[in-house]
Amino acid sequence: MHFEAILFDMDGVVVDTHRSVTEFWQTLAAEHQLQLTQADFQQHIYGCPMSHTFDTLFPHFDDQHRQAIYARIHAYEINLTYTEIPGVTALLQALKRHGIPTALVTSADTWKVEAVLRQLGLAGLFTTQVTIGEIERGKPYPDGYLLAARRLQKPTQHCLVFEDAVRGVQAAIAAGAACIATQSLDLAPALLAAGACYTVPDFTTVNLQINPGSNNGHPTSPYLQVGSRLNLPLLVG
Repeated sequence: MHFEAILFDMDGVVVDTHRSVTEFWQTLAAEHQLQLTQADFQQHIYGCPMSHTFDTLFPHFDDQHRQAIYARIHAYEINLTYTEIPGVTALLQALKRHGIPTALVTSADTWKVEAVLRQLGLAGLFTTQVTIGEIERGKPYPDGYLLAARRLQKPTQHCLVFEDAVRGVQAAIAAGAACIATQSLDLAPALLAAGACYTVPDFTTVNLQINPGSNNGHPTSPYLQVGSRLNLPLLVG
């Protein structure tokens, strides 16, 4: 199997928002005398559209209350100082430099994507991007990854996805892509059970390798080295 494009989720994959997302929803829940479990976060918050979070965890919110929370989270997140997941910028720069197509596929709105890309200096590094407002169904449905693959004109079975949440992994697998999960070791079993083929804590051990020379007169292909055991061939062009 070779890969022709690499697709990235945003929150928890490109940018470290785990703590800020957790704190926001914990605070909101406490205000309404609710207590959220780790399972609630894994299944209904991390990597999920806000509409899903409202429907499952805060079904008593009417439309007016939901709009007020949308405005509140916008004000909260637009003023955050964002931090990259270690190693992701260097990887994106290498992929761009060697002509390997990439996509950002996120359950976030466009305004948050713009804030993240601006702060981290990532503008122009993704070939295309898909935000929640462009698709009918969010993760775990495959719509976002299918749209990204169509825009890149690549078959999804030749796309590699980096995800950090169970629902995101499920979306990648449902699209027909392969998926590597970026998360802490304690969450690895759930992500592997959802269909991820491998897990890494961040991108410091994910490197684009370009072999010099040739193989029997033919140029050698680049590959993505993931950890110490996984080498994934890439097809350029």
